[in-house]
Amino acid sequence: MAEQVLTVTTAYAREQMTRARAEGGTLTKVVKMAFGSGGVDTEGKPLPLDGTEQALKAELLQKDITSYEFIAPATIRYVCSLAENELAGKTINELALVDSAGKLTAIRTMTNKIKDADMEFIFEIDDIY
Repeated sequence: MAEQVLTVTTAYAREQMTRARAEGGTLTKVVKMAFGSGGVDTEGKPLPLDGTEQALKAELLQKDITSYEFIAPATIRYVCSLAENELAGKTINELALVDSAGKLTAIRTMTNKIKDADMEFIFEIDDIY
């Protein structure tokens, strides 16, 4: 059985890309990563996504992107760090990329990650086109 892809580009971002190609418009810049705790079912399994999501199920924090890099011609890796004191003791199981308009461009669910108070956490999302 193939493993489910748990990161999806949102319908909002896909529509923005198609309009930019057809009409010559501009794309909004990805500027933040959102962290949440509503991305799993009662058994702790990541919830499936369809790209129509406009918000995390239980957002905890939005934070500026720390860095990004082009890792392939059509793939950007966005990185965001949580300092030791940020979200300490919280369970994180959903992430999203947020653009300059405040809208989600990509969303991901994952298994529970409990943020320790004595460690920095680094999260990465690959945005693949």
